[in-house]
Amino acid sequence: MDVSRTIKIFAAEENISVAELIRRFAKYSGKEYSTQSFSNRLRNGTVHFNEVEQIAKMLGYRIKFEKEDEQ
Repeated sequence: MDVSRTIKIFAAEENISVAELIRRFAKYSGKEYSTQSFSNRLRNGTVHFNEVEQIAKMLGYRIKFEKEDEQ
Protein backbone atom coordinates (compact mmCIF):
# COMPACT_ATOMS: atom_id res chain seq x y z
CA MET A 1 0.00 0.00 0.00
CA ASP A 2 1.39 3.41 -0.86
CA VAL A 3 1.63 6.42 1.44
CA SER A 4 -1.04 8.43 -0.34
CA ARG A 5 -3.58 5.64 0.03
CA THR A 6 -2.66 5.17 3.69
CA ILE A 7 -3.18 8.87 4.45
CA LYS A 8 -6.52 8.82 2.61
CA ILE A 9 -7.59 5.81 4.68
CA PHE A 10 -6.60 7.62 7.90
CA ALA A 11 -8.69 10.62 6.85
CA ALA A 12 -11.67 8.46 5.85
CA GLU A 13 -11.57 6.57 9.15
CA GLU A 14 -11.79 9.92 10.96
CA ASN A 15 -14.50 11.24 8.62
CA ILE A 16 -12.41 14.23 7.60
CA SER A 17 -10.99 15.39 4.28
CA VAL A 18 -7.32 14.96 3.47
CA ALA A 19 -7.05 18.77 3.48
CA GLU A 20 -8.43 18.90 7.03
CA LEU A 21 -6.07 16.13 8.09
CA ILE A 22 -3.15 18.15 6.71
CA ARG A 23 -4.32 21.30 8.55
CA ARG A 24 -4.59 19.34 11.80
CA PHE A 25 -1.19 17.79 11.23
CA ALA A 26 0.41 21.20 10.68
CA LYS A 27 -1.05 22.40 13.97
CA TYR A 28 -0.11 19.15 15.77
CA SER A 29 3.47 19.14 14.50
CA GLY A 30 4.03 22.88 14.84
CA LYS A 31 5.47 22.92 11.31
CA GLU A 32 4.39 24.83 8.25
CA TYR A 33 2.55 22.52 5.86
CA SER A 34 0.46 23.99 3.09
CA THR A 35 -2.37 21.78 1.95
CA GLN A 36 -1.29 22.06 -1.68
CA SER A 37 2.38 21.27 -1.13
CA PHE A 38 1.64 18.32 1.16
CA SER A 39 -0.95 17.01 -1.32
CA ASN A 40 1.67 17.25 -4.06
CA ARG A 41 4.12 15.33 -1.90
CA LEU A 42 1.46 12.65 -1.33
CA ARG A 43 0.82 12.37 -5.05
CA ASN A 44 4.56 12.20 -5.81
CA GLY A 45 5.28 9.71 -3.04
CA THR A 46 7.77 12.01 -1.30
CA VAL A 47 6.21 12.14 2.18
CA HIS A 48 8.67 10.98 4.82
CA PHE A 49 7.93 7.95 6.94
CA ASN A 50 8.28 9.95 10.15
CA GLU A 51 5.50 12.28 8.92
CA VAL A 52 3.20 9.32 8.30
CA GLU A 53 4.12 7.95 11.70
CA GLN A 54 3.28 11.32 13.35
CA ILE A 55 -0.04 11.55 11.49
CA ALA A 56 -0.92 8.05 12.67
CA LYS A 57 -0.02 8.95 16.25
CA MET A 58 -2.00 12.20 16.05
CA LEU A 59 -5.09 10.19 15.07
CA GLY A 60 -4.53 7.50 17.69
CA TYR A 61 -3.06 4.83 15.41
CA ARG A 62 0.14 2.86 15.68
CA ILE A 63 2.06 1.55 12.70
CA LYS A 64 3.05 -2.05 13.22
CA PHE A 65 5.37 -4.16 11.14
CA GLU A 66 4.94 -7.89 11.14
CA LYS A 67 7.22 -10.43 9.59
CA GLU A 68 5.52 -12.41 6.88
CA ASP A 69 5.26 -16.13 7.31
CA GLU A 70 7.96 -17.89 5.38
CA GLN A 71 6.71 -20.55 3.05
